[in-house]
Amino acid sequence: MHKAFTLVQITDPHLHATSDGTLLGMNTENSLRLIVDRVVNEVPEVDLVIATGDIAQDSSVQAYRNFLELIRPISAPMRWIPGNHDSRENMATAGKDLQHAEPVYELGDWVIILLDSIVPGRVYGNLDPDQLELLQKTLDKYQDRHVLIGFHHHPVPMKSRWIDQIGVRNRESFQALVNHYDNIRAVVCGHVHQDSDQVINGIRYISTPSTCVQFLPKSQDFGIDSLGPAYRTLTLHPDGQLDTTISRIDGVDFEIDYSQKGY
Repeated sequence: MHKAFTLVQITDPHLHATSDGTLLGMNTENSLRLIVDRVVNEVPEVDLVIATGDIAQDSSVQAYRNFLELIRPISAPMRWIPGNHDSRENMATAGKDLQHAEPVYELGDWVIILLDSIVPGRVYGNLDPDQLELLQKTLDKYQDRHVLIGFHHHPVPMKSRWIDQIGVRNRESFQALVNHYDNIRAVVCGHVHQDSDQVINGIRYISTPSTCVQFLPKSQDFGIDSLGPAYRTLTLHPDGQLDTTISRIDGVDFEIDYSQKGY
């Protein structure tokens, strides 16, 4: 029997080794706790959690252990990928003997492919040849499934000068590859700390707000938005349709330092 599956995307929590760590003035552990509570209350059955990078701000092993503990109330498998603030090695240490870094996940009529887009020491992203090869081989293998692709950096313009300088540098190579396949339904990312949803060549490109501070959309220079933390729910239907919603925390007076000119 074909059925729909529910994914929860959590992105850019920017955790620290200690519980008092902040990003742009906001306590990131507190905001993630509120998001996890919201997921537990709003989504009764989660089939998979995807954490799309910048899990840690300080890239410490303890920050990744903190993340694993904080999301424990969500009763579902989890897969994570690194963002530009993350350490692949420290994520591997914290996730030792777990399957969190496995890049391919099958869900009924769907397959989820999670790629590593980080360039160590740089804010911008790039899909290295091994990642494009992994993507192509997996797409060739699963031509009878609907496909959802995820990675940290955005592969399409956000109409924001400063943000678009730190996206995927080889997005043309990525798009040239995916445009050869007609079963790719969506590409999801984090990194931009804002919600967007656009269709290019029949593929939906979706970005998801952070579980902490948000960036001001279409701002040419660095800007902080006043919107609250959020997560995304993705419902994958057996016919290839995808429904998605953002759930955002409001009514909470988060401390944010709007004077900051970068993060």
